[in-house]
Amino acid sequence: MTEAPALQNRTQRHYDAHPFDALTLEDERDPRRVQPKPFLDFCDRSLSSKMSVAEIGCGPGRGTMYLAKLGLDVIAVDISEASLVRASKRAPAAHFVRATNLALPFEDGSFDAVISDGVIHHTPDAYRSVRENVRILRDGGFLYLSAYKRRRYYYYIYTYVGPLIRRIERSIPGRFLLNMTLIPFYYLAHLVKSRGRRTWAGANNFFYDYIITPQATFHTREEVEAWGDNAGLELTFYDPSLQNVHVFMFQKRAAGG
Repeated sequence: MTEAPALQNRTQRHYDAHPFDALTLEDERDPRRVQPKPFLDFCDRSLSSKMSVAEIGCGPGRGTMYLAKLGLDVIAVDISEASLVRASKRAPAAHFVRATNLALPFEDGSFDAVISDGVIHHTPDAYRSVRENVRILRDGGFLYLSAYKRRRYYYYIYTYVGPLIRRIERSIPGRFLLNMTLIPFYYLAHLVKSRGRRTWAGANNFFYDYIITPQATFHTREEVEAWGDNAGLELTFYDPSLQNVHVFMFQKRAAGG
């Protein structure tokens, strides 16, 4: 784990410079429309007003503003100060804490629900991150967890093409080259996919999150389910529908259960 602090510092600097943000003013006015369907299903099925919820890795507040609108008692955590600033403007009713997923500043069993949406794969130790999320969850509480799939094309892009792109991006001429070639192509693809809603800044942030991010790990369904079982969780629902991400919904078993 000697590499962990250095990797976390690089990740913090990365997301301070390039927050994973593609939200528009229309999205802020109607936050439900930008939530993934599995997340909406989880909120409808497992959450109710006034429940205490920890959103670990809130980013610029896409999920936070929706959770706050539901009347939940939300504490949102992120390692990036720039992301927290954006999130706090979008969800002023929530509370915000800057911390690492590997050492959350909360007591055991503090929350009715914990949400980790696309976060553990950006940490130095995904399994340790899951264990920490479970630690702060009360018995009977619910965990929403999403992670990159191991058996999808993105794994091959990040693992085999990504290192060259990340090396190019480190220099000023390299960044200029990317801004003249790959990023415009990426923007056009996202523009079509979003039916004209994606902005240049949003596409650029997506590119930096998916390709340039310092850390991305990929996990099978069997691996994540085993982590949950070892951590005292019961799988209640699994959803593989989000292309390169799969979603796990767990409930924490009672001690000794």
